[in-house]
Amino acid sequence: MFRHNIGGMRNLLGQDVRTDNMILVDDTPLPINLGSGFIVFLNDNKLPNGRVNPLPTLTLEERALMTQPYREWAPAPYNETRIRSESATNLFMFSTTGLEDLFDFEALFRGTRGGGQVGPSAIDYELHFNKQRAWGGLPPISDRRWKEKGLNQLDTSFPPTKFVKAIDHLEKTNVFLFFNISEVQSKMRKAYNKLYDILTHFDTVLTAHYTRQGLGTPPPTGTRGKAADLWAEFFFSQVEYMTTSTHQWYLDHANAMHAQFIEELRTAPPRTRPPPPTGNPVDHVLRKLDTLMQHRRKAEYSFLIPLTGFKNTLPHWRHVSSPPMVNWTEHISAGGRLPIPAGSGTYPQDPIQREAIMINRHQYLLTELVKASNPEARIDNGRLEGGGDTGVLLHQQIWQALDQAASELRGTPLIPTPITEELWITNLRCRLAHPEPTPQYTRWGWIAYRLDYSHSDEEWTTFLERFTTDTDKWSIEGNVLGSESVKSFMEITWLDGREFNLAENDMAAARAHFKSLKESKSPLVDRFLLAPAFLVADKNAVSSYLDPPVLPGQDYIDTADLLPHIVVVQDKFDASRAANDRDAPGYEGFVHVAGSLLMEDVFPGLFMTMYQMKDMWNIAASHPTGLYLGVWGEYQNKFWGSFNQMQLRLWKAAENYGAGRGQDGSRR
Repeated sequence: MFRHNIGGMRNLLGQDVRTDNMILVDDTPLPINLGSGFIVFLNDNKLPNGRVNPLPTLTLEERALMTQPYREWAPAPYNETRIRSESATNLFMFSTTGLEDLFDFEALFRGTRGGGQVGPSAIDYELHFNKQRAWGGLPPISDRRWKEKGLNQLDTSFPPTKFVKAIDHLEKTNVFLFFNISEVQSKMRKAYNKLYDILTHFDTVLTAHYTRQGLGTPPPTGTRGKAADLWAEFFFSQVEYMTTSTHQWYLDHANAMHAQFIEELRTAPPRTRPPPPTGNPVDHVLRKLDTLMQHRRKAEYSFLIPLTGFKNTLPHWRHVSSPPMVNWTEHISAGGRLPIPAGSGTYPQDPIQREAIMINRHQYLLTELVKASNPEARIDNGRLEGGGDTGVLLHQQIWQALDQAASELRGTPLIPTPITEELWITNLRCRLAHPEPTPQYTRWGWIAYRLDYSHSDEEWTTFLERFTTDTDKWSIEGNVLGSESVKSFMEITWLDGREFNLAENDMAAARAHFKSLKESKSPLVDRFLLAPAFLVADKNAVSSYLDPPVLPGQDYIDTADLLPHIVVVQDKFDASRAANDRDAPGYEGFVHVAGSLLMEDVFPGLFMTMYQMKDMWNIAASHPTGLYLGVWGEYQNKFWGSFNQMQLRLWKAAENYGAGRGQDGSRR
């Protein structure tokens, strides 16, 4: 688990940074939003992995019957349910919470998020946040943000600070190892199979409904859609998307880093004796190459989620749910001489076995490549001494052998690659694609309030120009895959709080006004797809764009981590309940967010219900100014922890000094 120790200080955002220890939040075997995603799939017929659904779909009438209580339409004995409102959809959506039984009221009220208690499946808040992002297909950091932090051009000098930070971000993909823990696997399988059984029952009832005399004839055999099969298709496609998209993101960045280091190795000066005070440059490059190789090798066997035992009758997914039996002990004993059997899903369920097979196979393939190019070469611990052509060739071969070993282990996915559209873009595009004359949504984005009246109108205009430039960064080429299909529909509608008698910085009043807009179906929100939040420009937010924040004389916080911000306010917030909320202590219903992350990080996370704003609050609390900038790595948190503790000691020293003096400044 990760520590969450930070110091308190009055900071650039006008709020106190929280001080506390480890934060635990409740976890569910499958993300709750998976249920709503499946319902969207039934309506839109678009699979998460970009493929066209190959199965017969449910008719409009059949989808309606899913939501209708069995008592109202099912033939006997299927209409004899325990509660009047029991329907396939109710049971399905409820079961996504991971509860065993709809009538297990003790479990229902034990450990629910926001109730002030932590349930038996509680995990570290940061692990939960990264896990939810992985399910939603969000990368640890966007390409734009990667470049903004200078990680596309790493250090050539010592110490390699940027390299460490880049590895830190790549490390976040290790969250996939969480899905390989036996207990987690068991809970996922049990939850999935429970949902599969619910829909299998619906299919059975639907067949009885069709065959009942006088109620019509079912569609021809073999053409009627089956809800259970559609659930299996959706779920397996979802898992393949999240693993393949993250793997693609990882490989794009790891390959770019490797190419830079190969060029550094090619141009590195020969070793000198004695070495310079900071060491020979060639040794630094070799260490970076070795670290990157070790990291990628681990990542390649981590990006796999075994699905053995997940119920499924679809031929094209049988290799995943029922992989062929392979003597993996024999493979390990063979020392890499045996190729990994072809086919996605044909790999050891145990990540420790996968590691051994991956290492052995990589070393064997590397040895064969080296022998072919230089029969007299000898590899010592995976490297040759020095740079020059021989060293460059070796490290190119190390990467080439890793490519082949990884390809054998992963197999060929069904998903079209490379991926050209992020999952949240696919979902958003489907919401915007309903035909005329009554499309469900014609735009998406935010309602934003001006609650700062201290700056002049001219300054406000400058703020708007800079804020707009900032928020437009998300759609630059290659940053968010598929953004061009929805960019023209994006909108931020600004409202001046003075026109609605909203006091300066009164977020509660803005929340009430936002609620009234939605309840009255105001034209301002008509067919406007909004996240469960709105924006506020308070005095500090406007000032951050007029006079960008700086902290001179320190190297704990990069310039790229001190950015102009906006306030994101939760639309529904109960302050009395939040006061007892243990999984987000100190959360007051809003988070300060870098404006450039609104569209590429915050909106997708909230729109897809990957996480809640309280989760963003926990992540932001690690930043010395309490600013949400997405996911952070352990190296960055360590630096910030030192900075925060230093600030806390200074703060406490000032308090103690003041407490020891009288009102006239004399010592007591």
